[in-house]
Amino acid sequence: MEAVAKLNNYPTSPRKMRLLADLIRGMEVDKALGVLQFNPKHPAVPLFKLLKSAINNWEQKNTDAKVEDADLIVKTIMVDGGRVIRRMRPAPQGRGYRIRKRSNHVTLIVDSKTEKTVKATKEKVVAKAEAPVAPVATPEVKKPRTRTKKDSATSKTTN
Repeated sequence: MEAVAKLNNYPTSPRKMRLLADLIRGMEVDKALGVLQFNPKHPAVPLFKLLKSAINNWEQKNTDAKVEDADLIVKTIMVDGGRVIRRMRPAPQGRGYRIRKRSNHVTLIVDSKTEKTVKATKEKVVAKAEAPVAPVATPEVKKPRTRTKKDSATSKTTN
């Protein structure tokens, strides 16, 4: 069973956050925590906390299972743009340049790898066993057409 954790309006640009999200997408949870813990980029700290929150949410849903035995993976991580705060900066000749302070929303879904792989492999095996084998049709081989005197006479008159 999957667990979700969300981080809304974190004040960094979505592009910077997506670099880290792409790094941990599909990883095992322990490995992803290690990558985020030692990553020098500043959005690594909130992503680390968000991942720990998702793990705790998974524990709350699955009280009978242990995290160590579940082989948790980062199933989905999405980074969307949040609100943009606009400021003005003085510019030459009385103008003003607009500064956009971006923020983002992160949604992280953690799921157990063992349950999914077992179910998926069982479904694939059953689907392959039940699938009927269709007979293979052999294509007819056409003989190459040879030109006759009649064909060559008509082709000369049409040109």
